[in-house]
Amino acid sequence: MPTGFKLSTPEDIERFYKEQEANFPGALYGKRRDMPRDLVAHFDASLATGSEEAMQKLITRYPYLLQYAIRTTGHHGTWAYPKRWIRTNQVTGTPGLIPDYIAAMQNSLGYSWQIIELKRPDVQFANRKGDGLSTEGHKAIAQCGEYVSHFADYIENVRTNVGDQRIRQPDGVTIIIGDSRHETDSQRRVRANFQALAPNIAIATYDRLRRGLVNDIGPRELQPVYPGAQVAQFLGGDTPTG
Repeated sequence: MPTGFKLSTPEDIERFYKEQEANFPGALYGKRRDMPRDLVAHFDASLATGSEEAMQKLITRYPYLLQYAIRTTGHHGTWAYPKRWIRTNQVTGTPGLIPDYIAAMQNSLGYSWQIIELKRPDVQFANRKGDGLSTEGHKAIAQCGEYVSHFADYIENVRTNVGDQRIRQPDGVTIIIGDSRHETDSQRRVRANFQALAPNIAIATYDRLRRGLVNDIGPRELQPVYPGAQVAQFLGGDTPTG
C-alpha cells in the first residue's frame, strides 16, 4: 500500500551530504556518520598524550567532534576552517592572528559561528591551587580577546583572508582545555565562576567531547581504553615543568 513517502536511496543520501559540504567551500565538513566505530579508542589515545597537537590532528580529521563542545548547536553538521589567518603579520611587527578553528554549526535557526581555541588536555583552566586561572587559561583568554576584537573591527578583512564572504561576527568563543574528571572542587569552581562572569566565552573540557562521542557511537565502543587515558598526569592546572 502506498504511504506517500519516498525512501532515500544511498545515492540520495550521498548527494545530500555533498550539497551540505559545498555550503562552505574550503571548509572541513563533519557529520555524525563520518565517525568510525573505534574513534573513542583513538580519542583516548590522543588524550593520553597530553598534547594539544595530537588533539588538533584528531579533531581536524573528524571536525564533527567540535559539535560536542557547543551546547547550542542542533548537531546537523559542522563546517570548520582550521588555522586560517584572520590577520596576517604586519609590516609594523604586529604578529598575525590564527584561531585554531572558525566554525559554523547548523541548527534549526540557521548557522551559529564560533571561534574555537584548543589548549592542552593535560592542563586545567584553573591553576593547581584553584584560586585563579592557569597560565594556559590566561593565554587562551588573551588570544580569544584579540580574535573577537579583530572580527569586530575588521570583519571584511577576515572574510577576505579566510576566503568566505558569509562569515559573520561570532556568536561566541569556545576554549577547549583540560579534563573535568581530574579537576579539584576548587578548580571546578573557578571554571564555573568564570563561565558565569563571561557567558559568551565557553570553557569546554575534552571529556565533554568524549561524552558526546560515546553517546553517539554507543557504550560498546568504550573498550579498549588505551593505557593512561584515565590517569591524572600533570592535570593539576599549570604547565608541567618536567
